[in-house]
Amino acid sequence: MAHPNEARVEKKREHVPQPTIRSWDSQFLSCSELFFPIMPYGQIFSNNSDWPNLYDLNDKKPEGIKSWSGHNIRFVLQKGSRSAEGFESLYEPRIFLKGEVRTRLQNWHDFYNAQIWYTFPKSKSALNMRQFISFDEHAVFPWKTSPPSRMREQDYMTMFDEGGCILVQSGSFSIPFLFGHAVYERMILGDHNISMCAINIECDESFLNLEIRLQNEILDKTLSNVLSNRKTYYNNPPFYTLPMESAVKFYDNFKKRLAINQN
Repeated sequence: MAHPNEARVEKKREHVPQPTIRSWDSQFLSCSELFFPIMPYGQIFSNNSDWPNLYDLNDKKPEGIKSWSGHNIRFVLQKGSRSAEGFESLYEPRIFLKGEVRTRLQNWHDFYNAQIWYTFPKSKSALNMRQFISFDEHAVFPWKTSPPSRMREQDYMTMFDEGGCILVQSGSFSIPFLFGHAVYERMILGDHNISMCAINIECDESFLNLEIRLQNEILDKTLSNVLSNRKTYYNNPPFYTLPMESAVKFYDNFKKRLAINQN
């Protein structure tokens, strides 16, 4: 099992100026063709001349995005470090119990996290629910800090949340839908040496004729059912390694064969 932070196959782009962690780039969607899953909502910010603020992230958020416990999701300012003590510092419990997603401003990692909440809200809430239950089982009440050790399922959930990829199997096609917000972050910063945690989802061929937003909704519903099931994380292993190089090849082959079929 490879974590997305491990360097792998694909070489970095050379001699191309890249955004820094702090610099806004309104062309953040054109970094890679594989960014297509976040296109429907991401394009809302493509005309921004500067970073969106918390008001923007909440105002542009699709209606009906909720935590598993039914709270409306809101992006709130992360104050202080995540190593601080107290409920306000606890990331997963605040989402589950209050719907509050701690967010750093002018930060690609957290900006893309918001885009994944927009795009795959049911799957994000399913991951959070499982993270919270695991936290609750091992944390000492009243909660001040996270437990000193993490369970196996927590590690798998974090790996998929940060570095996940849905590989759609539809007929003879394999189509990668990037899920992990850390994958998007690393790619816009010029690092394509990425291995992702992938899961296969089978769809019938009619799936290919749908617009991206409807495709995302179908995948979100299916994936959330998988991620919300505790047994998923005790399969051996629940996900498999997919190098970015392979994902790019899958997508290139899909486009070529689709063009041939349409002709």
